[in-house]
Amino acid sequence: MTGLDDISRLYLDTEPVDFHKGIDGLGTYVQSILSTDPFQNAMFVFTNKRHNKLKLLHYDGTGFWLLHKQLSKGTFKWRMSSQDPFLQISPLPSVKVIVFQVSFFV
Repeated sequence: MTGLDDISRLYLDTEPVDFHKGIDGLGTYVQSILSTDPFQNAMFVFTNKRHNKLKLLHYDGTGFWLLHKQLSKGTFKWRMSSQDPFLQISPLPSVKVIVFQVSFFV
């Protein structure tokens, strides 16, 4: 239905991103920082500086999905130490856990 079951890779941005960015801004960010194609069969996950919001970017073959989660309380656990701008997670256990039960990360 949404193409979310077919995602083969998940990329987590290791640094906070400007949450004023929309689909075009995040797509350009993926191209310039990750040097990869945002149209690939992947989902890109971003957080803000306070770690209380997530944005997930995915292209399903017909257009982009931009999912946004904002916590009422608490923060997402986002402590990554990496030289790379993105961490790639593959194979995926279940993208549905990330998208539909994203509070799991709280």
